[in-house]
Amino acid sequence: MPANGNDVEGFGSVELAAVSSGDDWPRQGLLDPHPKSKWHQAWQRIKQPPAPLALAGLAASVLLVLVAAAAYHSGRHTAALGVTGCAGLTEPASLGDTVAPEGSISSSFEARHDWRGRPRSIEVQGGGVVSADHGRCSDIGADALRDGGNAVDAAVATSLCQGIFNAMASGAGGGHFMLIRLPNGTAECIDAREVAPAAANETMFVGHPDDSITGGLAIAVPLELQGLWLAHSRHGRLPWKRLFRPTIALAKNGFPAHPYLVATLSGANQTAALLRWPAIRDTFLIKEGNRWRSPRVNETCCKRPQLAALLTAVAEEGPQVLYKGRFAQPLADDIQAAGGIITAADLAAAAAEVRMPIRQRVWGVDWIAAPPPSSAITVLAALQILAGFEQPLAGGGSLGVHRTVEALKHAFALRMNLGDPGPDPRAPFVNLTDILAALHDPSLLDSLRSAIRDDGVLPLAQYGGRFNISAAGLHPEDHGTSHLNVVDRDSMAVSMTTTVNTGFGSKVLSASTGLLLNNQMDDFSTPGRPNVYGISPSQANFIRPGKKPFSSMSPLIAERGGELLLAVGASGGPRIISAVLQAAVRLLAYGEDLFSAVANPRLHHQLAPDSLFVEDWNTTAVGFHYNAAMSQLLEDRGHQVVSTLWGAITQAVYSDPDTGALHAVSDPRKDGAPAAA
Repeated sequence: MPANGNDVEGFGSVELAAVSSGDDWPRQGLLDPHPKSKWHQAWQRIKQPPAPLALAGLAASVLLVLVAAAAYHSGRHTAALGVTGCAGLTEPASLGDTVAPEGSISSSFEARHDWRGRPRSIEVQGGGVVSADHGRCSDIGADALRDGGNAVDAAVATSLCQGIFNAMASGAGGGHFMLIRLPNGTAECIDAREVAPAAANETMFVGHPDDSITGGLAIAVPLELQGLWLAHSRHGRLPWKRLFRPTIALAKNGFPAHPYLVATLSGANQTAALLRWPAIRDTFLIKEGNRWRSPRVNETCCKRPQLAALLTAVAEEGPQVLYKGRFAQPLADDIQAAGGIITAADLAAAAAEVRMPIRQRVWGVDWIAAPPPSSAITVLAALQILAGFEQPLAGGGSLGVHRTVEALKHAFALRMNLGDPGPDPRAPFVNLTDILAALHDPSLLDSLRSAIRDDGVLPLAQYGGRFNISAAGLHPEDHGTSHLNVVDRDSMAVSMTTTVNTGFGSKVLSASTGLLLNNQMDDFSTPGRPNVYGISPSQANFIRPGKKPFSSMSPLIAERGGELLLAVGASGGPRIISAVLQAAVRLLAYGEDLFSAVANPRLHHQLAPDSLFVEDWNTTAVGFHYNAAMSQLLEDRGHQVVSTLWGAITQAVYSDPDTGALHAVSDPRKDGAPAAA
């Protein structure tokens, strides 16, 4: 093994015959003394057309497999492949497949295009872009920009849409963090994370943990609509009700089922689970004779007339119609009928907050991050640890990847000390003074970096130094979510992550409002649970009335020289943190183009469990297979490598500092595609 660790290509690539070796990658990145020239060199790679051999190889790999049959499998792959397309969509075989407004499908589907043939990576000069989990929602956001709206207007419209198309992950029954950078460079964070109801207490799930996942008791007070209203009232340009119009129509009339939705509804086990919840069954499944099935790709589904009525009222009157008006008591009654404890008084007291974001300078870049109870500062901690290593970070070799994993493990240990400080600094739920000061203290991060061994790993309790996991306790694992980014022509930017937590939230669909309600109470820690390797749960995240559970959501915005550089974020529970970190490192340090930085196979380590997860799976017929040779080299350095059948979904917008062009990418792990305005 070479001493510098540059022994194998790192992550795979998005095309056959287009694999970059660790020695070929640009290494200088932002730490070069002449960064502008290196940025220019790195981005020249984007502007060059793909090699004919690469396109031929990709074409040869296409297999005629229906997108809906999301084929999962495990096992190591020896070929140096990363993201590959392996499906084609042809004319639907039955009438049930062709009832969507646009008719039948005839486009190709592969890594670089969504199921409608839309590119997952776009470039625009002098306009705005939207990068969302679903291409139609990106379109709706871009329409708002074209109508004279700004980034906040587009974010409101896009997020409402995503709550319809990807209801399993987000929606008006959940909450979000919306990070906003204004054209003048000032920034703020809208904290619309859900809160525990007044009757909640820290032992409410002791002895019956499943109640924190399904049913009414799992529901925290939703703040999604409150947060959108707060952001729009402060910064919106278009009329509020204009932003609701497209989503109201989708909720009322239904929409064409897309491959990712079909995959989440398919399979005997999933269908059986959803059948337990009649309102979920009736909304998202199709009755055929005496049996229920998932919708087919492009088949109209998922009509939600009650939600359309609620959104119409909110569009006309504002969200208080839900929180204090005529919908409040019926919603509370629905939740209580499902076993919950939220009252109309809880809804009336609910309010989103404006929070000051965290700012840190790393790698010559000024980062803007959502504050706790977001995990964005965890990503910055890992970046700071990596930034102290001399460039290159061993390029794509195993040493550089090993250091990235070890930085992640230190960062996750630090994360265990975080929680919701609450709205009153005089009486915080969790006093974060010490940990936040430490995260801004170079000496702590220097000591963590120095502790990293290049030839092995540390005992679990040594990660994080004095903020180690044994002292802090363990956060439970959160799930799900959607992410979107918007940048308008004035360089106003939004990075927003929104969630209902696990798939379809609590499975409670309110009859009076049509809201699919979250199960965010599961994100709190409970005394005695979980207990991984004998580690106690995090006291900083115990339930308190009015408290927000800690979250993995990590929206980030970056500037360089006062100019917007990057908006990035992800969905997927704790894997958000590793996904955002790897996208930033690949783009800014390794000089990868934006699509490769987002799409290439990733790894994940969250300290507990003590496993290094590497992607080895297919989703909606696109394959993500981490380099097997690299996996072996990481095992040789002491990591317990485990293949995983899922990964976080990342969206990103990058502003080229040389040309001013905006590059937007939606992750092929979902049905996303960006849109330009």
